[in-house]
Amino acid sequence: MSANLLAKIREFGRVISVILLMDMRTRFGSSYFGYLIAIAWPLSHLIIISGAYLLRNYVAPVGESAAVFVATGVVPYILCLYPARMLGMAIIQGRTLLNMPILKPGHLITARWILEVLNAFIVLWLYLLIMYSLDIDFLPTDYIAASQAVLAAVYLGIGFGVLNTVACAIFGMFFIGAFTLAAVILYILSGVYEPSYAFSEEVREYYSYNPLFQIVEWLRSAYYTSYDPHTVDKAYVVEFASVSLALGLLGERFLRGKFFS
Repeated sequence: MSANLLAKIREFGRVISVILLMDMRTRFGSSYFGYLIAIAWPLSHLIIISGAYLLRNYVAPVGESAAVFVATGVVPYILCLYPARMLGMAIIQGRTLLNMPILKPGHLITARWILEVLNAFIVLWLYLLIMYSLDIDFLPTDYIAASQAVLAAVYLGIGFGVLNTVACAIFGMFFIGAFTLAAVILYILSGVYEPSYAFSEEVREYYSYNPLFQIVEWLRSAYYTSYDPHTVDKAYVVEFASVSLALGLLGERFLRGKFFS
């Protein structure tokens, strides 16, 4: 690796670290309280959804724990669509920073997805800690498959988020509302509350076009032997995320002028 390339990598890292600090200071304030709210919001969402499901369903449709079943459906949503939504606002919230010649839209996007992915993993860790404190065993039987599903959810969230960033730069904050509605629809059609084998073949085929549904199936295959991992279209998830990311990066390159207006 040449010295020139190393110097560029170091400079890029310094720029990203500065933007991260500025982004956190702007969004969360100078105290830790603001950042705690950013973590508490998705965490409370996880807890409320899980709690509401448990109030209605004492018996798990699959396995021994209803809490584990619903968690394997909700966790992909939090890891994927929460970061994607916040990433979409990276340019809108940081547009004034683009007046600095050294900063480019790509810097803001990269810094925001790093921050949101870290936030998502902190939320996941706290959620697991709460489940552990309640004596709920959330450990999968297949750690590799569970890790792959989690990473796939994060990757899909990055792909959605970068594409969302470009769309928001073009259509403004209006698109955030449209994306939030689309996220709710993807969540509803992801098979969170019912085992997929309870669906008819026609309904399952319809759901299979939803990449979030595939990730839920992927994660549950790491917990339940009744879920066949070979029926999960993993390539579809990766390809969907990759195409979203590629379209977002191309949009950032060719529509860059929209970010400054």
